Amino acid sequence: MAVSAVVSPAATAAPHADDDNAKSTALDPAALATRQDIEQNLAMLSAKESDLDEQLANLIQSRGRLTSQLRALENLRQVVRGISDEAGHMANEVAVVAETADRVGAKVRGLDEEQSRVKECIDMVQAVQDLKSAIASLDAAMQKQDWESATRSMQRAMAIDADVISSGFAEAVVPTADLPSTPAVTLSQLRASLLETFVSSFRTAAAANDTNNINRYFKLFPIIQEDSKGLEVYAEWVSGIVRAKTGALSTKSQSPTHFSALLTTLFEAIALILSQHQPVVEKYYGEGKMISVAGSLMSETDQIGLKVLANWEDERRIRKRVGEVRAHRFAGVGVLRKAAAAQQAKTASPHVAQGGFGDGANGPAAAATQDEGEISPRETDAVLSELTMMSGRWQLLRRFLYSSLQSEEPPATTTAQPNGDEAADPEEPQLAVAEESALGKAIAKQLNEAYLPLEVWYLRSAIERAHLVDEPDLASSPNVSSSLDDIFFIVKKVLHRVVSTANVANLLIFNKELRIVLDQDVAEIWRARIEGAFKDLAAIASSQNSMAIGVGGISGVAAIAGRGREEERERREKEARTTFIVYLNDLDTAASYTSRLIDELVSSDSLASAFFLNSEFERARNSLSLVRNSQEKFHSVVKAGLEQLFNQLVRPKLRPLLSEVYKDVSYKLDEDGYNEAEYRDEVRKRFAKGWDGLLSGFQA
Repeated sequence: MAVSAVVSPAATAAPHADDDNAKSTALDPAALATRQDIEQNLAMLSAKESDLDEQLANLIQSRGRLTSQLRALENLRQVVRGISDEAGHMANEVAVVAETADRVGAKVRGLDEEQSRVKECIDMVQAVQDLKSAIASLDAAMQKQDWESATRSMQRAMAIDADVISSGFAEAVVPTADLPSTPAVTLSQLRASLLETFVSSFRTAAAANDTNNINRYFKLFPIIQEDSKGLEVYAEWVSGIVRAKTGALSTKSQSPTHFSALLTTLFEAIALILSQHQPVVEKYYGEGKMISVAGSLMSETDQIGLKVLANWEDERRIRKRVGEVRAHRFAGVGVLRKAAAAQQAKTASPHVAQGGFGDGANGPAAAATQDEGEISPRETDAVLSELTMMSGRWQLLRRFLYSSLQSEEPPATTTAQPNGDEAADPEEPQLAVAEESALGKAIAKQLNEAYLPLEVWYLRSAIERAHLVDEPDLASSPNVSSSLDDIFFIVKKVLHRVVSTANVANLLIFNKELRIVLDQDVAEIWRARIEGAFKDLAAIASSQNSMAIGVGGISGVAAIAGRGREEERERREKEARTTFIVYLNDLDTAASYTSRLIDELVSSDSLASAFFLNSEFERARNSLSLVRNSQEKFHSVVKAGLEQLFNQLVRPKLRPLLSEVYKDVSYKLDEDGYNEAEYRDEVRKRFAKGWDGLLSGFQA
């Protein structure tokens, strides 16, 4: 507290500085001009003097207090010096202790290192002791043929670190008189002996169909780290089961579905084995290990299935059939048109329809069907159905393999584009067991080389027969021909059959062929028959004009002949009109049938069931949607036919109709004549009657 009373030298010096400044200002001679200034400065100096005296007195009074404070500070200096000496002494003592601690720490670290080495030695000795005990137990168990104990001992020995097994200490301690080799060599020999024993015992049990011993030895392989060998012998066993279950596959039969039934039996056996044995394999070997067994099963399936497929190809004479259908030539538009003309020229019956109805059994078209020779549509249909069943069963097995063996982890998702056959291509994982199967590739090859040409021939021949036996159904509403339902019945049949093959590549190619067939063998045939009807009508009209000129000199006979020709012309015109209406209705209905058929297929469960992969389903759906484009062809032919109908049948009668309507019409009427004409309304009545008569033949 005494220290706070000390006056700062700066504080005492400041007044003196102010006094010096004031003094220099007050004593400036240049500033003292008057007496009053001198008196003021004198008074100021007197006041300053009084202040200085007072300050000096205060300093003198505080000197004693300053002295006591300085004395106290001197005493504190002695205390601080003592404390400093004690701190230095303590620092010296701490340095000595730190040096001692450092020496002790070094010794402790050395002890820790020695302890760790001792522990390593103990662990090494313990491990070697365990190794020696395990090898001894293994040898004893093998002598007793206690394979479970031997397997456990082998597992104990193999669990020891490989560095310990191959160490010099182990090589010096473990060998015995009975087992003089090094531990690594001994374990390798015993393991090989165990493996040989397990393989031999497993095969013996498999040959005897001893399921208990099969399971007993099968679960021992992974314990001695021989998973691959265990799966190999297990696959051999289940392959033998497949061979046993399908041993009678070569039996001949006259059944039209014999070979497809054989493959169905084979595939069912494979699926049953996989479903029954997969839990056992994954229980002892781990998840996903069934794939190797499935690979062996599929190899066996390929061998048996390829034999069945080869026998099917020979028994059904597939190559001969394909060669015959490739060499076959269809009638086409021109031949069918000539057939209609030949039938018309051959018969004079007025009941024979024009333009294609009732083409008859003779002529070029009939000859075309007779040229089929030994090609039987019924047999071809049976062959196609059997091949479809084989492909469908294979795809069903493929789907089962994907659902059973593929990892449940979802693949990376990609956005499928809806345009084009190749647009949808998500990155879906491929299952090699299914995709690399030789049997699957052989079936796909048969679909491409045999199914497609046979199916296209079957479709076109059925359509050709439908055209040849075509008849109008005037009782239906609208009026259509029999070929419409016949054609779309077979189109629906073959479309459902090609979907049932469940092969997306096969479906894509066939849909392209189907669009061509619908355009050329359906729409173009109907177009040709429409055009042929009016060409025949024009030829008849021309011949009738020539006959009228020849008989013009005989008036009575000419009148009778003229009436007969008029009736004949009207009859043939009516037939042509009927032909036009029927085939235009066929085309319009065919467009709606096509759209409806494709919509039903795309939305059906059968399509999703046949193509279970998203990428294949999208490609199949897009391909089927493209078939709908055929309705545009049908609509274009309808439009052209309507224009031709109007130009050839309606337009020529418009002028005579209008002439008849305005016949004897007077334009110079008085008031009474105008009222009478308005009352009778002959122009409107004539037009209504004539128009109804003109269009009566075009209304169903």
